[in-house]
Amino acid sequence: MRLRRTDLGGLPLGSEVAALLGPWLDPAFPLPPHLDFPVPSLCAPERAESGSLVCVGSRTRLSVREVWAKPPDDTESFRPALIAAETEVHLPPLDVPVLRIRSAHTALAALLSAWADRWERESPFAPGGGNRVAPTACVEGVLEGGVEVGPGAYVAKGAFIGRGTRIGANAVIEAHCHIGRDCEIQPGAVIGCAGFGFYLRPPRAELLPMPHPAGVRIGDDCFIGANSVVAAGVLHPTSLGRGCKLDSHVQVAHNVSLGEDCLLASQSGVAGSTAAGARLRLGGAASVDGHLRLGNDVSVAACSGVTKDFPDGSVVAGFPARPIAAWRKSRIDERRR
Repeated sequence: MRLRRTDLGGLPLGSEVAALLGPWLDPAFPLPPHLDFPVPSLCAPERAESGSLVCVGSRTRLSVREVWAKPPDDTESFRPALIAAETEVHLPPLDVPVLRIRSAHTALAALLSAWADRWERESPFAPGGGNRVAPTACVEGVLEGGVEVGPGAYVAKGAFIGRGTRIGANAVIEAHCHIGRDCEIQPGAVIGCAGFGFYLRPPRAELLPMPHPAGVRIGDDCFIGANSVVAAGVLHPTSLGRGCKLDSHVQVAHNVSLGEDCLLASQSGVAGSTAAGARLRLGGAASVDGHLRLGNDVSVAACSGVTKDFPDGSVVAGFPARPIAAWRKSRIDERRR
């Protein structure tokens, strides 16, 4: 998430970050010198950009070394300006300031709360005509045109609904959600609610909810079934690519990224911060653990539980999920015993 340039005056944000994180800094490590520089954005490690602040925790998939690594065709795009890390840090060379923190989740929550009114949002979209809004619906966001909103539905301020999309009865579209054109959001669906994320705040170890200000982005021609939930992201929007279809009672957690044309059957779910490529197939009641990476054209059999990464074209089954051939062999072996 990027900070508005107009709000960067006064105290340099490098120093401001250190001040905000003061209670959660590890006292065993001294503050780095020369924090008098702006920090224009706060990014997840896998999306680090030049000049960004990156928080690296124990469950972060990318190590600090990988965050720092520069792609051969672009020497600056992945170089952060400041790293807050709760894990051991090795940088080649040590010229990026590092703040050692006790908890990445606590640090993120402190920064998100302190900067809640300073995030740069997309420019407002112009509303269009030809919308059909039920008398009992509440629309505070922007409808591009030709949008149908059913009885009791709610579209929050800051949300955008693309042309030709249909919002079913009692569906909820929260702020900072962008829904594409020609989508169908069935009755009771909730888009952009806060994800199931909590952190422990010292000194009393209070369990507090994690802010989820980044919202949701849903591509064109998507279908969200009745009573399904797509939770908002923390630093970057939870995203569904063009043509994704979710059955009823499907859960897509915060920070998830799905490619185009994914199909998720009823009662399936994808846990937080998992990324899947195009054409993911989840059978009924299948589940995918958090912080995983699934390639294109991965298929998961009904009632299976995915607990590790799988490459393109994988077909898996069972719990824990494994390649379908191995699962079938194990079933045959069980019957022979």
